[in-house]
Amino acid sequence: MLKTRQIIPPLTARSTAGQAVRAGDFKQKRNLVIAFLDANCPRCHEFLGKLRVRAREFAEREAVALVVFTETPAAALAGENLPAQVLVAVDMSGRSLGAYLGEEVFGPDGLERVGVFVADRYGELYAQWIARGEDHLPGVAELLEWLEQIQVAPEECGVSYWASEP
Repeated sequence: MLKTRQIIPPLTARSTAGQAVRAGDFKQKRNLVIAFLDANCPRCHEFLGKLRVRAREFAEREAVALVVFTETPAAALAGENLPAQVLVAVDMSGRSLGAYLGEEVFGPDGLERVGVFVADRYGELYAQWIARGEDHLPGVAELLEWLEQIQVAPEECGVSYWASEP
């Protein structure tokens, strides 16, 4: 499991149009929600639909949602009607999924874990949810609250380091 306040691992996937998408593409530009979902999971489809509906709120928080599947999702999921704040990509190699969800992410029946990660524009991890089933995905409202918190926190916020007195 990743630790909060650490820099997220590199992520490379392919958009459904075949273009490379990297988490680093958004560095110093946008806050990032990364969701690793199962293309055959009805609740994961519903989660993507909720992201789509609330895309304007992501734009207001200077954020992008990158939804990564292990296999090409149905055309209805990755259709051209996705707003610019919601990107769908595929990581067929599973390398990015392993870096975020752990090396045992795949089992005999396929993807065994799903996860959602929230990072600031510098790639610092603020929140994460990893679950064995899609029942434990966060609500979109909760993601938006984290993005709001990132936006209002001054860049200097964090742990203070004071020199010890002799």
